[in-house]
Amino acid sequence: MTRLLDVVIAVHNPQRPISRAVRSLLDSAGSNDVRVTVVCHGVSIEAIQDAVGEAEGARLRYLAFADGVPSPAGPFNFGMRAASAEYVTIMGSDDYIEEGALEAWTRYLRAELPDIALVPLRHQRGERLLNPMARPGRTRDLDAVRDRLFYRTAPLALIRREVLASTGAVLAEGLRTGDDIEMTARLWTSDVRIDLMRDLPCYVIGSDAEDRVTLAPMPPSEQLAAVTDLLGSEWWASLPTRELISLGVKLLRIHVLDALLARPAVTDWDPAGMLVVSNVVRRIADTAPRAFAPLSVADRRLLDASMTSSSPEELVRAISSRRAASRWEVVRPTNLLKAADREAVPVRYLHYLLENWRRQ
Repeated sequence: MTRLLDVVIAVHNPQRPISRAVRSLLDSAGSNDVRVTVVCHGVSIEAIQDAVGEAEGARLRYLAFADGVPSPAGPFNFGMRAASAEYVTIMGSDDYIEEGALEAWTRYLRAELPDIALVPLRHQRGERLLNPMARPGRTRDLDAVRDRLFYRTAPLALIRREVLASTGAVLAEGLRTGDDIEMTARLWTSDVRIDLMRDLPCYVIGSDAEDRVTLAPMPPSEQLAAVTDLLGSEWWASLPTRELISLGVKLLRIHVLDALLARPAVTDWDPAGMLVVSNVVRRIADTAPRAFAPLSVADRRLLDASMTSSSPEELVRAISSRRAASRWEVVRPTNLLKAADREAVPVRYLHYLLENWRRQ
């Protein structure tokens, strides 16, 4: 009998809370057709086995992997290639799942037969993530644009292995961050059925690890390398207009603006870093100019400045202005007719209110 689900965990340090991650999966699985694969990234299997504790026979296996790259993309890809179940998913070594989650998820797979099932998320500190912000009441057969799937950047989903094979979706190796941007964009725009298991137990994003590679300081060229690669790809150029715009909004709002706002000092910038950001914004402006329309006045002003600033001092003044912007400037789009756009801030706020009301 074919196994239903393979769960791949990548771990590079036995000090990570890997035992918590593994135990949450094994304790939550209601049947034997789920296997947990721990990929030991540049660390001995014995060290990780000791950290995990008691083994679980066929339900748990350890694989060794070494590529010398400080990124989880390599071991995750390795583990997914080693999967043999109908579905596969990944988990961070500092994350875990709520009690009963895996049993509920696999029950959903058997009953509903989706191609991809997005798992519900919450932070370790308690709050649920409204990501993606699907249409009210919509949980089946989601659409990348109408249900804002691009905001779910991480591939935290139960994915048919044949979908991974047919789309060629893999994590981009050799990057310090953003290795999942193109992978999930390809998955969400593929012609398959994507469901959201919205009200089932959650995948919990851990916040107590002390050595996250992606949180270490890095120059803009590294932080935006995945975005730069995506914008230069044939896949980006071939996207239909509606998907190009939707993904363009997300790239600007989440990746570019984050890179700018995280660097508020003149010493954070040099000509090379400014050029990287400017090139990304210009590329989106050239290929998806309508992606700027739903953005707020304050965000649009900073993005414009990123293309025109001639010195770090000038760019930092624009960043300071954005950080000091009024609530009105942060909310309203430049064109008020776009206030009802699904990507505009007022609509996003309304979605949060409706979802919080629904859960009360």
